[in-house]
Amino acid sequence: MNWDEFDKEIRELGRRIDYQPDAAIGIARGGVVPAVLLSKFLKVKDMYVLKVRREGTERRIMAEIVPDVAGMHILLVEDMLETGKSMVVAKEYLEKKGAEVKTACLYTMPMAEIKPDFSLKEITEVVPFPWE
Repeated sequence: MNWDEFDKEIRELGRRIDYQPDAAIGIARGGVVPAVLLSKFLKVKDMYVLKVRREGTERRIMAEIVPDVAGMHILLVEDMLETGKSMVVAKEYLEKKGAEVKTACLYTMPMAEIKPDFSLKEITEVVPFPWE
């Protein structure tokens, strides 16, 4: 995928999002670029980052650059969901802090443990994004 294809896809994803979040949060690293562009497309002023680390088969929040999210409407963003484990952990983490969380990603794979609220399509192979 090149930058022009990515731009077309992220705009299409943005058009499918019928939710007005208070903030977008990208899961580092893959979700950061899509979160920046979706927040711009959706005219969302605040954008933050959560770092989720894989430890064996588990995932754990390692770093957060987010305010108090209690009562906020959050759009949690990833580039694609292979297993979806990072999205599950991040969503539960934000919900425990009192946020209403909707999820978005460009693509999902069949084995993903979570179905995002907003996505483009299911795929069977990992997509190499232009920032990788």
